[in-house]
Amino acid sequence: MYGRPVADQIEQCVRAELEELLKNHNVIPRLDVVLVGKSAASLRYVGKKMESCRHMGMHAELHNLDDDISALALRDYVRRLGGDPAVHGILVQLPLPRHIEEPPAGLNKFDVFDAIPGEKDVDGISRATVPELYRAQSENMLHLPATALAVRRMMAFYGIETEGKVAVIVGRNDITAKPIHHMLGGRMCNATAVWCHRYTRRADHDVFLRSADIIISSVGSERYRITADLVKPGAAVIDVATRVGTDGKLHGDVDFEGVKDIASFITPVPKGVGPVTVAALMENVVRAAQFAAGLRSRGYDFRPPQAVAKAG
Repeated sequence: MYGRPVADQIEQCVRAELEELLKNHNVIPRLDVVLVGKSAASLRYVGKKMESCRHMGMHAELHNLDDDISALALRDYVRRLGGDPAVHGILVQLPLPRHIEEPPAGLNKFDVFDAIPGEKDVDGISRATVPELYRAQSENMLHLPATALAVRRMMAFYGIETEGKVAVIVGRNDITAKPIHHMLGGRMCNATAVWCHRYTRRADHDVFLRSADIIISSVGSERYRITADLVKPGAAVIDVATRVGTDGKLHGDVDFEGVKDIASFITPVPKGVGPVTVAALMENVVRAAQFAAGLRSRGYDFRPPQAVAKAG
């Protein structure tokens, strides 16, 4: 399952909406990215997101803050951005420094997330956006997290059935595995969702994977690998993870060469979920600008384009 055709489909819709925003409302969407520290990997990911925004004719601003900033100061900084009417979308790049991610007490990353107004929360991680995902109310969502949105659009594009299937999600990231788990297990997809993470016993992990009709992995560690012996013949395997190896190349969680002849569908790394996630973020930035201009109501439509056209 290559991501480029799916990304192209999303970008085609986004470009049409951008043209309408500029021509009829004189609005150019703007994304503000908050990056704490100077992690090479984070700088790379942020750079791609901002480059994509600018390539499509949108504005993108980077706020690179010192890694010793306190959770309180970061929360207040994000809150000020949220109050700026010129800012349409806000993204706080993860991971954050440990003293904000996992402090012994006081404010933490969730307080930072909750400082983002729901309409501007293009990563779908704030208190204002999460409930609709938890409740599986796709018709009432402000923003579905970009990676979950990318996975959903890929499954729709390639015709992967989810209802009644067993889906195993590996990882516990706030903007990847968590929302994907709720999306698949809820009324949006109606799968039986099993969630594996670092505290899952290895023996249980292996049993769960071997029973899965759909595997979605987002660990991103060189110590973790999904090999052919863990995949049921005919399973759909979606590799969300990306890490830079010692060879300087991007790698995922899945042994692609070993699994590709067993799986019915499989995403490569790179050229798989990555470009779709970036396109999905662009979709959310445009949604944010439309919310700000009073031009959009809540909700997503995951029907195939031909079905939408027929219904219209």
